[in-house]
Amino acid sequence: MSYMRSEVRQRQILACAKRVFAERGFHAANVSHICAAAGIGRGTLYQYFANKRSVLTAILRETLERVRTLMEEQAIRVYPRPETVRRSAALAVSEQQLHRVLEVVFDDNDTLRILLREAVGLDVEVEKILSEIDEALIGIVERELVRAFAAGYTRALDARVVATLVVGGVEKLALTALRGDAPVDLGRLVREATKFNAIGTFSDRLQPD
Repeated sequence: MSYMRSEVRQRQILACAKRVFAERGFHAANVSHICAAAGIGRGTLYQYFANKRSVLTAILRETLERVRTLMEEQAIRVYPRPETVRRSAALAVSEQQLHRVLEVVFDDNDTLRILLREAVGLDVEVEKILSEIDEALIGIVERELVRAFAAGYTRALDARVVATLVVGGVEKLALTALRGDAPVDLGRLVREATKFNAIGTFSDRLQPD
């Protein structure tokens, strides 16, 4: 039972730290802010983390683990013949797939701020985790593009390049929104990115609307 309580406490600390880092910024935040937000003493926090940097890396690793789990669970989709599918329907499915991938990482604005603003350029280890998160996201999108091409849904393309453009483009749009302190509408970003990229990737075998 004590182990379960420890797991709950650790998740609580990370959730509170995520909010603190997002609101104050990593450099301005300190352990006292995290403890106050979590309603715990310093001694309790130090049972789990050595310092605020280790709290941040734990948040990032937790995010990376979610992406890797999604990659392992990524189902092999059965595509119907493209001649029987309208572009609008294919576009809707593509949007749903991309949204499902990105919401695993950008599950809230706090996570988004940490990934795209607070953690960037912090140090080599943190940059490595951020790079692994990006690589995993791009890998998921790339794999789906390869399958879509094999099914006749896209023209011949460099799936790696297109996947990088899709993920990177959404990240850049989200970062721009964050700089203006506006709530990030992930659904809208995904919808527009999907429409933009699909225009250049769908094959002529799909039926026009």
